[in-house]
Amino acid sequence: MKKRSILLLTAVIGLTLTACGNPGKTADVTSDSTAKESTAAKETTPAKESKSKKEEALPDSQEYLSSDGTYKVILLEGLTQTDMQLPAAGAMMGLDGGSKRQGFSGVSLRCAKSSVPGNAGDIESLEDFADYITDMTLKGSGVTVSWEDTDAPSIEGAQQCLAWEGVARSGISSGQAYGCFAETQDSYLMAVIVGNNGDIEEARQIIALELLDGGAGQAGTKRFISGMTAVLDSVNGASVMETFKAMEDSGATKDQLDAIASQAQQSLSGSWGVENADDLMEMADWLMAEGHNQDALDFLAEFDVNEETQRDAFDAVLKGQNLDDGTYISLLAAYDAWSAYGDGAIAAWDLSRVGTIMGFGYAAGYCTYEEALDKMLESAQKAQELFDSWEDFNKSYLYGYSYWSEEALNDAQSSAGERAELVSSMEAQANGPFAVDWNTELTKEW
Repeated sequence: MKKRSILLLTAVIGLTLTACGNPGKTADVTSDSTAKESTAAKETTPAKESKSKKEEALPDSQEYLSSDGTYKVILLEGLTQTDMQLPAAGAMMGLDGGSKRQGFSGVSLRCAKSSVPGNAGDIESLEDFADYITDMTLKGSGVTVSWEDTDAPSIEGAQQCLAWEGVARSGISSGQAYGCFAETQDSYLMAVIVGNNGDIEEARQIIALELLDGGAGQAGTKRFISGMTAVLDSVNGASVMETFKAMEDSGATKDQLDAIASQAQQSLSGSWGVENADDLMEMADWLMAEGHNQDALDFLAEFDVNEETQRDAFDAVLKGQNLDDGTYISLLAAYDAWSAYGDGAIAAWDLSRVGTIMGFGYAAGYCTYEEALDKMLESAQKAQELFDSWEDFNKSYLYGYSYWSEEALNDAQSSAGERAELVSSMEAQANGPFAVDWNTELTKEW
């Protein structure tokens, strides 16, 4: 098995399910005895030699570009980069030192403030984000760090920056850790590295984070597809599909992958009645051909809704039927969706969930990664046929959620109200999931 980037793996597992267990092998860091020997050597080094070292050129550096093109990290040359797409317009990369810099491992990510990975809860400041993300990044790795504030590098476009340094310990071994964090109007950005003293000292001389313009707006088919599942991915804390793929690519153990697969199988069985590959494909096809959209249209037909039916008149009819609150809300949502999008009504709700079940199907072992993307591409192409913009798609999606949940979108205390607020927040993000051009030519790019 190829060497894993421990920080990447622990972060990925943290994004998915806390029941995944310990990721196993921890990063190799310098032992206490080695650190003491290094310190002693420095104490006996002539001043002239010390001065000469300071005058040496900076370590060789390299730019590592995020998969969504919205930021880059400048760090030591020759690291192995492993990418993971985060929900709701974000990207994470793992950077591993390999045999050249054994024990060196890092994680960097950019995420929307509304979609911090891993179901973070309330995060109200950059300090909150730094506390949370470092805990999540190191969780299960066996590495602990005693963090202290240090001078923060300036990052153009950031409203606030901070940096931490500390001693990293794993059992009787120790090394160094460094983290830098930044906040923009709608996003958080971070990089955390752990390794032996020499590598971290070199890395700190050159490490930099840089925000880039564009990115999501110029992204292609996969980015468009991720926009369709962005809301639920944000609620879940991650895309199950991309998380599982990143775990495979980063060398997760069979036990770790089996744990995710088992829970994906249970979710498909319990929520969808999907037990195997055939069931999965049949369900995806049903969502694209009929789904809850057809149920909603049939429901409206029972009340003889037609092009001449006015909303106020329909509302009066419903109130005269002695319906329960849930059914009343559901029918009004169906009417509003039909009034806006005709037979497309709440189809966006169904089409978005094609991506969800295919992602779970891939993790469950019912389809390959390519097969999942192929079916998601079909769904995306149909979405472009039915809707003219992300705004229309999102409205249809929300009407569908209201219809399905029997909750009003204007009820801030309901899950439907929370979904509506989340969509509004995502739509306002400069490099958010809906920054991708709706008219992007969708092709098979995998």
